[in-house]
Amino acid sequence: MRSQTTALILSHFREHGTATRSDVSAALGLHAKTVANAINTLRDNGLLVPAGRRKSDAGRRQELFSINGSHGNYMGLDLGATHIIGILVDANCSVLDRVVFDIRPGLGVEIIVSQLKSIARRLAASSQRTAVIRGAGVCVPGFVDPRSGMSIVAENIVGWRNVHLREILAADTTAPLFVEDSSRALGVAERWVGSVRHASDFMVLDIGYGVGMAIYTGGELYGGTNHKSGEIGHTVVVPDGGVCACGKRGCLETVASGRAIALDARAAAREGRSSILMDLAQGDVDTISAADVSVAANMGDPLAGELLRAAGGYIGIALANAVNLLNPSHVVLGGGLTNAGAILLDSVSEALSLHTMTEIFKELQLSVSGLGVDGSAIGSAMLAMLSASLPTD
Repeated sequence: MRSQTTALILSHFREHGTATRSDVSAALGLHAKTVANAINTLRDNGLLVPAGRRKSDAGRRQELFSINGSHGNYMGLDLGATHIIGILVDANCSVLDRVVFDIRPGLGVEIIVSQLKSIARRLAASSQRTAVIRGAGVCVPGFVDPRSGMSIVAENIVGWRNVHLREILAADTTAPLFVEDSSRALGVAERWVGSVRHASDFMVLDIGYGVGMAIYTGGELYGGTNHKSGEIGHTVVVPDGGVCACGKRGCLETVASGRAIALDARAAAREGRSSILMDLAQGDVDTISAADVSVAANMGDPLAGELLRAAGGYIGIALANAVNLLNPSHVVLGGGLTNAGAILLDSVSEALSLHTMTEIFKELQLSVSGLGVDGSAIGSAMLAMLSASLPTD
C-alpha cells in the first residue's frame, strides 16, 4: 500500500533524523524506485525538506532529507469513559499542547460532546501551534465507522449511540476529521512512534476503564468486518459470570477492567475489609477508583493487592488465548491500568506464560507502552496525518 509505505518512510525519518534515499531503501527493504517516488512526493508536498548532502562510496554526494516539523500541525482527541485528552502535535509527532477533561461516570452525552467541541476549539486556537492544522483525529471506545465518521456505540459511556462525530466537530475545526476506535488508535501510535516500529505482527492490549486490543498482521492494522475487531474485553473468561455492559455474561471486562476493579473494591470497603481504601476515599466509598486500588496495593493493603493480582490473572488468560491463535512477535500492554505497576503486570506475565503454548511463548516479547496516557490521542493525530496529508492508495 502506498500510504503504508509512506508511513514507514516517515517513521524511519522520525527515528533517525536525516537519511538519504538509499539509507531508507536499505533499512526498510524497499525497492529504490519505490522509495525515490515516495520521498519525491513528500518533498513536493513539503513534509520532507533537504538537509544537506553526504558523500557516498561511489564519490557522488547523496541528498539528505529530514521531516519538516513546521509543515503542519495535527490534532488528536481521545474520548474515554473517564476522560477526554486532546493533544496538538507537529509532523515529527512532538506534542505542542495538551488539554484534559475528566468525565464522571454517567455524565450526559450532550455535556461530553460539548467538552469535545470545546477542547477542539482550544487546540485550534492554541498559542503553541506552529503551523496550520492539516488534520484532526478523534478516537472513541467501542464500535466506530471510520468511513462515515460515526461512533456507533460505546458500552461504557451511558447513552452513547450513533453519535455523528465528524459532523458534530466539523464546525470546530476546518481540518479533515478522522474517526477510529481508541484501542486501534493506540496501536497506530505504537506502530509508528512506539516500541514496535520494526515489528509486523503484534498486538497492543489497551487496559483501562474497559479492555480493547489493536491487532497488526503483516504490517497492517486489522479492522475485521465493518471495523469491529479487537474486542478482547468481551471474550468470556468466567462462564455464567457477572453481567457485562454489553449484555453478555462473564466477559473479561467484568473481572479485569478498571471499572470492575473499582466496583469490587467498593464492595469490599463497604464490608470493612480495607481501612486504607476507606481512608483514601475519605469515607465516601462510591468514589473509590482503580487508581485508588493501585495506591492502596502499593501501600501494602492485602485486599487491593489481591484485586490487582486476580485482574492480572484474567487478563493473562485472555491474552494467552489471543497469542495462541495469532502467534504475534510482540505484545504491548498499554492504557491507564498499566499504571497499577508490578503487582498487576507481573500477574499478567505469569498467567500469559502459564497458558500460552511453550514454543509460542518463547518467541514472544512482552512490554509495557512508553507512550503513557496520551497514546490513543497520539495515534488519532497520526491517523489524521496519514489521512489528510499523505498519498492514498
